[in-house]
Amino acid sequence: MTLNKERLSLTTTIVCVGLFFGFTLSPAVLSISLIALSVLGIIQFKTSTIDTFEKRICIGMLLFYMLMLISAFVSSNSDEAIRKLILKLPILIFPLLLFALKALKTSHKYLLILCLSYAVFLPGIVSVYNYFSNKVLFDQLILESKPLPIEFGYGIYHIQFSILLACSIVLNAFAIIQHQTLEMTTLQKRLLWLMGILNLIILHILSARTGLLACYVGLFSLMLFQFKFLKPNYRVLTIVITLSIPVLMFIGSQSFRNRMLNTVEDFKVAWEGKDANDYSFALRVQAWKNAVQIIQSHPLIGVGIGDADNELFQQFAISNPSILEHNRKKPHFQLLETAVQSGLLSALILLFLCLYMGVQKHHLALAALCNLLLIASCFESILERQSSVIGFAFMLAFALALNQRPKPTTA
Repeated sequence: MTLNKERLSLTTTIVCVGLFFGFTLSPAVLSISLIALSVLGIIQFKTSTIDTFEKRICIGMLLFYMLMLISAFVSSNSDEAIRKLILKLPILIFPLLLFALKALKTSHKYLLILCLSYAVFLPGIVSVYNYFSNKVLFDQLILESKPLPIEFGYGIYHIQFSILLACSIVLNAFAIIQHQTLEMTTLQKRLLWLMGILNLIILHILSARTGLLACYVGLFSLMLFQFKFLKPNYRVLTIVITLSIPVLMFIGSQSFRNRMLNTVEDFKVAWEGKDANDYSFALRVQAWKNAVQIIQSHPLIGVGIGDADNELFQQFAISNPSILEHNRKKPHFQLLETAVQSGLLSALILLFLCLYMGVQKHHLALAALCNLLLIASCFESILERQSSVIGFAFMLAFALALNQRPKPTTA
């Protein structure tokens, strides 16, 4: 029996590693790994147990998906509705992912956190090298609200990659805090420190604002829930380091500094109501207003998950024709996009799930990751791309599987 558990945990670990590298190397590998995890979850169905808290989350995920399914029936574009439902299947199979990941041994959980760090480090360091090889050009592009490309595999979207980097950094920090519970050696702890610091530097150089903000929110959540367990001198040190990192990166990273300067200008354009066509955040604000107008007309069940994209585009022509056609995009705000697709109730379920998980101080990793993903969803539609919807379901299931209570620490 023990041998079977060992093999099951090892198999699950190998599949998860494949999924990590699939994020940036291959959508096919990503899909195959997800299917394999689902099969492992089915195998674990009879032997795995979940508590009341976990059941509530699973039920919430199922309800959320059911409302999207209902909205498909009011969609005139049935092909697009089916495509979106297939895209969001990770939400439906969330309980299976949880069953599979709960079979992991404690030592394998640490190994997975380290493997995720390395899987995002590789494309990150390649992209940083590409940035420095074309520094003058890319610095100018950043000032024009253009993203730095992620040079690895099939080319994951830069915001999705920054969120993935942020999740890795927060999990590293969690593992360091919980090193005794995760049965880590000193060498393993040092490896996590190294990978976490390197990935944090990479995140600032690539300077995707959504990932940066999400990362700081996740780290702040960890610090908030763990702060009372620190000794007084470590509390001061934690505050000093937390405040120093963005200042040091602003001084030391030209790309980060340019992104912050661009952000200030972007906010001014949005605040003063100027032409938003060449400004990323100002365009988002216009897209939010555009989505709100549709929600006001279709508050109960939305316009249908298959028709939402077309309706958003058409609404721009009515409400804000000054926005050029190539800039008439989706709101990049998952709650708004969900409300457009399947109604306000669907968006409220998603919001309630995130808030409910985000205040669970006895589930430290879950609370930190959920707050990270919630803030990211306010600036990016994280359930509308394959990599990010799989990442959303996997990260929350993995955090639940960690299921560690914060304990006093001296470091």
